[in-house]
Amino acid sequence: RRELPDGGARPNAPQFKQLVMTALRELHGEVGAALPVDVLTYEEKTLSAILRVISSGLVKLWSALTLLGFYQNRRCAFRVLQTSPFLLALSGNSRELVLD
Repeated sequence: RRELPDGGARPNAPQFKQLVMTALRELHGEVGAALPVDVLTYEEKTLSAILRVISSGLVKLWSALTLLGFYQNRRCAFRVLQTSPFLLALSGNSRELVLD
């Protein structure tokens, strides 16, 4: 999830993908930019996304997003809420499960 503490423009899905690729390029160069990253879902209203990356690229993606501090000359931050090798595991949060 991306956070904009001082408001500002909200990127649409293609702009969000470009932002991710820019973060990878800035931290890891062209090797990072060549990392295959897919935006599976993106909600512009909440600035939340589900990204898919190969397991060997997880650390590069995570570090690039964590260290990115600006978007369009405004402060921003990414928060990684959850990671999983299985897409189905991202569909719900077991900590919020209510048992009757």
